[in-house]
Amino acid sequence: MLSRFLRRRSTTDCRPRTKPADSLAPRHVTVAELRLLIPLRNFSAEELRAFSLTQKTETYGAGSILFQRNETDDSVLYLLSGSVEMRLSDTQSYEVAAGSAKARFPLSHGETHRATAVAQSDVEVLRVSARVMHKNLHAGLAEDRLLEPENWDVPKALRTTPLFQTFCQFFTSEELRLPTLPPVAVRLRRAIDREDIGVAEAAAIVQLDAAIAAKLLHIANSPLYLQAQPARNCLEAVNRLGLKVTCTLVTSLCLKDLFKSRDKVLQRRMQTLWRDSLRISALSHVLARDNRWPDPEEALLAGLLSDIGAVPFLVFVENFPKEHYDHEDVEAILAAVRGPVGYYVLKKWGFPEEIVQVPPLAEQWHYDSGPHLTLSDIVMLSRLHHHLESGKTGQLPVIASIPACHKLRDGTLSPEYSLKVLQKAKTEIQEALALLR
Repeated sequence: MLSRFLRRRSTTDCRPRTKPADSLAPRHVTVAELRLLIPLRNFSAEELRAFSLTQKTETYGAGSILFQRNETDDSVLYLLSGSVEMRLSDTQSYEVAAGSAKARFPLSHGETHRATAVAQSDVEVLRVSARVMHKNLHAGLAEDRLLEPENWDVPKALRTTPLFQTFCQFFTSEELRLPTLPPVAVRLRRAIDREDIGVAEAAAIVQLDAAIAAKLLHIANSPLYLQAQPARNCLEAVNRLGLKVTCTLVTSLCLKDLFKSRDKVLQRRMQTLWRDSLRISALSHVLARDNRWPDPEEALLAGLLSDIGAVPFLVFVENFPKEHYDHEDVEAILAAVRGPVGYYVLKKWGFPEEIVQVPPLAEQWHYDSGPHLTLSDIVMLSRLHHHLESGKTGQLPVIASIPACHKLRDGTLSPEYSLKVLQKAKTEIQEALALLR
């Protein structure tokens, strides 16, 4: 009996996982194809040409297993032709088709696979070293590259437009009008950074702005922080919340007034950005608490600040001659500049590096910060939750390919997990949103 079992298992294990493709043959990948793949498209033109000359595609027949769940790998695969079924479990799967938005991202992020990839037809894939991917992502986020407009991912057709060219001139010459935090937030942050302030002194600073003081008292007595006895004044509110949380919440409460424009169309865009930032901040707070992050309020603030780079650009557009742009151009340029400009603004404001890094990393889905969950990971995943919740999944990568997803407490992320977390924390999210509006 045992010998029959071992023989059967050996036979099963030795079955070939891949089959030859009938209709496809390996070939050199083209530069045009590489320019569509994220984040490979960030390589320089010379690097892409060299890559295309040395790298060939791999081809497999229908039914081939490209990789299996829980296996480790030091490379990633891009799908160039055909379709692949990604099996998350025995009951959950989804399809990736060549040419789709999901196919622009790797099928997996190159460490432990969270899905099994099965070819549904003859497929053509490109294998890339995960080390090369990691190096390229980190190089693109170095400050000297991040703050150079020539490195921003702006559509080629818009690079020579008056709007983009003039904005770049203002940015590089430091003539760009930047948003400023209200004095109460600046004074409180500086005093706490110096570590020479007590609860009474902090309360005195907060009370310089009566509206902020009233909101802070309301927050201290909200269900998120409520204790047996309600706080009766600003001093008791600061004492209950603590200095660091008070500073974070005061800064958060001040941000709404920055998302404003005199232009009606741009004001609507600002309001949308603020509403999205609110939602992302609430999700960040929930995700941080769900994954035992030590400072959920810091995650809340980071979520609110993730799109702060959009503000100076839209303020610039407000003062630019309308005959030289249309709103499609504005949206396309905004998507590329808000990350690096947000980094620049937060640097100027003197925020710590972990928060400064949030805007440029907010949608860098394949950035891997290391083995442990970081603030940037939390905000990135919150934006992913927000997209899933809004049904905007068409431009998202394959979930199994996002490194940050595997750092969550239960080690997975899926639409089902997203809905579970959101449903479980629905009341908490609504409370956080109500406090910040």
